[in-house]
Amino acid sequence: MIARVRKLRFHESKEKPEMKERTEASRLLMSRSEFSDMRLETLDAGPRAEDGEAVFRLGRFALTFNNVTYATFGDALGYWDFFPVGNSGEAWGLLPVWGYADVVESKVDGITTGQRFYGYWPTASHVKLRPGKVGNRSFRDDAAHRADLPEIYNWYQRTDDDPFHDARTEPLHAIFRPLFVTAFCLADFLAENDFFGAERVVVSSASSKTGYAAAFCIRRHSDIEMIGLTSGGNRDFVESLGLYDKVLSYDDMRRLDAGTRTLYIDIAGNSELQADLHEHLGERLVYDCSVGSAQSLAPPSPRRDLPGPRPEFFFAPNWIAKRHKDWGVSEFTRRSGEASAAFFGYVTDNALVDLSEQSGLAAARDVLVEMIEGRTDPAKGHVIVL
Repeated sequence: MIARVRKLRFHESKEKPEMKERTEASRLLMSRSEFSDMRLETLDAGPRAEDGEAVFRLGRFALTFNNVTYATFGDALGYWDFFPVGNSGEAWGLLPVWGYADVVESKVDGITTGQRFYGYWPTASHVKLRPGKVGNRSFRDDAAHRADLPEIYNWYQRTDDDPFHDARTEPLHAIFRPLFVTAFCLADFLAENDFFGAERVVVSSASSKTGYAAAFCIRRHSDIEMIGLTSGGNRDFVESLGLYDKVLSYDDMRRLDAGTRTLYIDIAGNSELQADLHEHLGERLVYDCSVGSAQSLAPPSPRRDLPGPRPEFFFAPNWIAKRHKDWGVSEFTRRSGEASAAFFGYVTDNALVDLSEQSGLAAARDVLVEMIEGRTDPAKGHVIVL
């Protein structure tokens, strides 16, 4: 299948940020029970560094439905715990985002003002970290409250010594890099297990960036048949990706040959769709891999009486830890970096995303509401600049 090439567009906000917004410290809090309820707070002052600490100012970050998934699984998987909000209590949280931030104050050897780092940040203008294991390329936040959280989220990469960093493609990296790591690990996990004997892979929410990144990575391992499930309105877009052998709308799911051994990658998190697929395929469904909840604002809750295999949740940080042990950190970085470079090339060459760059945390709030309400164009890539 040949991807249909579209013109790549880059949309900038018409309203330029005021100097006041650039200098004041602010944060965007999200209700942990009603995600569309958010409040933008201006703080009296930004954080100050004590010995062993550094303060960073967030410069650019992406928003994808992956961030909404962090909220959905925030309590179950500890995503709200990365950036505590202090006196605001447990009712509110700081949503984690991926992007770039600059050092504005440092009392840590090896971390200097002006350095730029890629990593995991809160929806706030400033954040204070406690860098440990500082090296030429990276550091780990050793703040006490993050000690028991998945380590992969605690590492920050210097951009001036990153062979895969290019300032011109920062928006693409902010959007796809975290999603791609999940996709890379998922494909590696499935290939390691010989796709559990499947003859076919079915991906729900095939229009999602995680979905088609996973399809791309699976293609690097195998020529197994790939089927994308999507809404009727997104079918043309999914077909244009050139990554699926066939694309079906959810209403046409029962057209799948029920005699083919099938592996299901569940990115939608739609329990009704999941049950329909299990009932249609029965024992020919050899594995159900739960990855996300693109169609739900609550963690998936599979029916207890599902025919076929029980759904298994895939948590990328656990697989990363395994591959770090198997291959070593540098080899994992090399393999995933080469794969991501190939993916970014595919996305760029085929103009698969329209970049929309907007300014300020208020714009971030508007984008998140759009995602939460299900009004997101899958071809759009949202980037926020502070």
